[in-house]
Amino acid sequence: MAIYIEQLMIDHFKGINNLKVDELNHINIIAGDNNSGKTSVLEALLLLRNPSDFNNILRISRMRDLNSFLSSSTLYESFINLFPKDIPTKTISIEAMCKGNNVICRLEGEQRKIMVDPEDILKNMSVVRRNNFIHNMNSDFVEIESYNGVLDSRINGITDSTEVQIAAYETTSGREINQKNYLDIIYLSPTEHVRGYVINRILRNDSYKEICLHILQLFDSEIVDLFMLRNEENNRPIEYIKHRILGNMPISTYGDGIKKVLSIANGIAQAAGGVLLIDEIETAIHSKYYDDIFRFLVKAALQFDVQVFVSTHSIEAIDGLLSTQDYLHQQKEDNISVITFKKEIIEKDTFSRVLAGRHVFKNREQFGFEVRL
Repeated sequence: MAIYIEQLMIDHFKGINNLKVDELNHINIIAGDNNSGKTSVLEALLLLRNPSDFNNILRISRMRDLNSFLSSSTLYESFINLFPKDIPTKTISIEAMCKGNNVICRLEGEQRKIMVDPEDILKNMSVVRRNNFIHNMNSDFVEIESYNGVLDSRINGITDSTEVQIAAYETTSGREINQKNYLDIIYLSPTEHVRGYVINRILRNDSYKEICLHILQLFDSEIVDLFMLRNEENNRPIEYIKHRILGNMPISTYGDGIKKVLSIANGIAQAAGGVLLIDEIETAIHSKYYDDIFRFLVKAALQFDVQVFVSTHSIEAIDGLLSTQDYLHQQKEDNISVITFKKEIIEKDTFSRVLAGRHVFKNREQFGFEVRL
């Protein structure tokens, strides 16, 4: 059973303060209402992907902006939004027991004003921002905000400390990419399925592809194959579904339900031997398919040694995930835990409640237990 992240503590990450979660499981359901911190916990877990890499933190800071069609935040603004606004010292911290080792990622620093040459700023700006900046500029040099800090990490008993800096108007261009991750973690946003390219990893494994086709046939029994062709004009790959009646149909012509299932299947294949984070798993899936799709998710995660964290505010989705376990015959084995968060109003700490799937299932059946509160 793949449990790569066994325990975790998150402090000062977005709206999460002093959160501790013990006894994480193979499948972890993060339940709660909107704005309870579910997505923030998934984002914080991504810090464990490469705790010593500052670029990893910058990537995490941009995730919500890249998934939003309306966001116009700069890299610096997105980065600063990782920190609680009412604390002068800007700190984020996560500590976890991963693969039997204590892993720490801690960033601490402060905001400062620095002087820069306007030409250094203008070359990184869009046309609209450049025109506004020139209009408001009144000297040869300008003051801008910057963040100066230290990133401390500990992996496998080895500590590392790196000075970091990022300034307003700065971009990610030219930053060296660290290709080696400590822990492979794949994150699927609620809108991941609309991006396209959801069958790439599925096609690499014939037996897994067959399993995925069986799931798609729940939606349409005439689906017989998945494949990719290249566009003759721009040579870009296009994803297709082979339909017994309709012929070869681009996946883009199908509904969100099929795309969502393929996105989850592709995520499991990508996360093999690692961790998969699925935010708002119920998005685009009709509740009548929950039992079959979630059973596929749990079975495939076990088969490919993937530890899964899913967030949801749907009680029907929680029931569907719990129904993948045969609690009437499983005496001790339980692959699912249900985690709920609650924020303390005065101290602003975040508390967790971790319940065994068996406990939730039993009390949901007998007493209509509301696990999201």
